[in-house]
Amino acid sequence: MRKRVFLAVLMIAALVLSTSCSLIVKDSEVDKGTVIIEVAGKTITKAEVQSALEDMLSYQEYMYSLYGYQYDRTDADTIAAAQDSTIQSLIQTAVINQKLTELGFDAFSDAELAELQATVDTTYQGYVDSVKTNYFADTTLTGDELTQAVEAKMAELGYPTKDSLLATQKATKSQEKLKNSVVKDVTVSDEEIQAEYDTAVESAKSGYADSLTQYASDVSSGATIYYRPAGYRYVKNLLVKLSDENSTAISDLQTQISDKQDALDTNTASLAALPADAATDTQDQAKSRQELTSAKTQLESDISSLNSKLETLRNEAYAALQPTVDEISAKLAASEDFDALLTQYGQDTGMQTEPAKTEGYPVCAGDTLYVTEFTDAAMALAKVGDVSAPFRTEFGIHFVKYVSDLAEGAVPLAELKDTISASLLTTKQDDAYSAAVSEWVTAANAKIYKDRLAD
Repeated sequence: MRKRVFLAVLMIAALVLSTSCSLIVKDSEVDKGTVIIEVAGKTITKAEVQSALEDMLSYQEYMYSLYGYQYDRTDADTIAAAQDSTIQSLIQTAVINQKLTELGFDAFSDAELAELQATVDTTYQGYVDSVKTNYFADTTLTGDELTQAVEAKMAELGYPTKDSLLATQKATKSQEKLKNSVVKDVTVSDEEIQAEYDTAVESAKSGYADSLTQYASDVSSGATIYYRPAGYRYVKNLLVKLSDENSTAISDLQTQISDKQDALDTNTASLAALPADAATDTQDQAKSRQELTSAKTQLESDISSLNSKLETLRNEAYAALQPTVDEISAKLAASEDFDALLTQYGQDTGMQTEPAKTEGYPVCAGDTLYVTEFTDAAMALAKVGDVSAPFRTEFGIHFVKYVSDLAEGAVPLAELKDTISASLLTTKQDDAYSAAVSEWVTAANAKIYKDRLAD
């Protein structure tokens, strides 16, 4: 009897324990405080990791969206990879902060603080001015009322406070000191510069052999030029621009024509999808054919009308430039200096900055960096010094002067040495600092409890 009672008690106890397990409710604050990382004398909690993880996922999603890609932040592999990256980032930050304190780089002199505060004040005032311009241009508020309203709007829009800006400036300056202490002895040798130069020259020479037009693109983008290929000439462009009003009106008409043409193409495809023999049409097909044919006729009429308007507008727009063009032509015929005329009449902003201002634009046969009319006119000039007859492009009316031929060959090392040296030094310094941080992280021997994130 006593044995049966004892067994019954055990069964009841087991039942209570098994059911009560499912009734246990986690204390959310305790859960948030769960330690995920122990490193550099500090603990990093679940809440801190999850907050950083959320920031990382949001950033990744944003970057993907910029390029039109989908980013599934609910995917298990995506989350796992982001967790690993977040944990490593938090460890690195903790280790670096410990090193900053250890070396005293997180302390600032009064002069340094004053300099940082001045930067903060300038940055913050820029934010204030921007918000005033965009949100309070017509306000009647003044003085403290305006200041308070602007600050409230800035908070609503998520602008940083002066305190947060100063904290960021301090962190940046501290890490700059730390990095400088690590890389202070890093140097670049002449042999390294020569090797980098030789490699870059051969790469550029090979690249331009494959795609000659890439040279003009590199010049236009401000890329460092290591090699100048054969086949290029320099030309200067004197542009008399279409008025902004006419240019906008022409662009609007072109957009309308393009939209109508897209609709016509769709219409034509729909008609082509119907039976070839209209006599075999069903009632619905016959109705569709009639509607599509009617719409096609209307679209063709609209396009024709818009093209007619476009032609008229273009002629009027170019005609408005003709007196100036005639004046330039007369002065060129009288042998007036092209550069002087370029300064007086030219409206191509690209010709107002170096190196184009002095050298001109590099152009080769088949160059697609410029509109076809420009390239064709530039390459049609027979010899250096020749000036083209005026010609039209979508930008206005141009005169082009053949200035010089591009001499083939490598750009002398002397012209590039400082650029190469600076680039190599930056790379070597970055590598040295990354290696040092990796050593510090390894030595810190962080304890990671990633499994607790899933609890």
